[in-house]
Amino acid sequence: MKNVFVAPLPAPYPYRDFQEALKRLKAAMTRGPAYALLLGESGTGKTTLLRALSAALDRQRFQVLYLCHGQPSPTGLTRVLADALHLPLRRSRAETSRLLIQTLRDLPSRLLFWIDEVQLIREETLHEIRLLAEANLDGPPLFSVVLSALPELKDRLLAPQLFPLWRRISVRVTLTGLVREEVAAFLAHILGKEPASRFTSEALAMIFERARGVPAQVHSFAAECLKARPQGPISAEAVGEALDGIDES
Repeated sequence: MKNVFVAPLPAPYPYRDFQEALKRLKAAMTRGPAYALLLGESGTGKTTLLRALSAALDRQRFQVLYLCHGQPSPTGLTRVLADALHLPLRRSRAETSRLLIQTLRDLPSRLLFWIDEVQLIREETLHEIRLLAEANLDGPPLFSVVLSALPELKDRLLAPQLFPLWRRISVRVTLTGLVREEVAAFLAHILGKEPASRFTSEALAMIFERARGVPAQVHSFAAECLKARPQGPISAEAVGEALDGIDES
């Protein structure tokens, strides 16, 4: 099985939360099989973090499997893992699971199972993930699991039904987005120095506040302002007019 992301990608802007999350996740995965939780609003860079982590890990030692299929059942989850490891499906889920567990035990590299949009996944499927990971009763988990989701997942994990999974999560990180001082450098990184330099300090502050620091929103709002004002400085007033136009459309 190959890593999901193989094509070269532009380097993400290394904002503070992103760098801290990447550092902690890489350290945890390198130490050994582990459960990790990554929370963040849409647009804060959770999937970008996966790309960065996948690139940072030794591809001779790690295999990365990315799942973002909405709401897979336990059977669907078993099929996904079996297909990723090129295993034939058996007559029953139990038989396929036994073959899958034996294959995971014999893997020469470590499997990192990154599951996105976990807030949509059923409780029984989350239980199945834990059961598969911990099928090797005499040793550590058979693979690492990173649960990536919106912040609302935390309340579900703290409920009695999923609390056993919560207790096993050794790394818990949250992407909150940019801080105000990072906005100018972020826009220069993603748009280029010349377009980014057209925004006044007050304009950058307004974009930051309207976007709540979410990188994808900051980018989108700045691009909309550049579209509305293709030349000259962009003031806070111009930002307000451009973004009010978005709200009204």
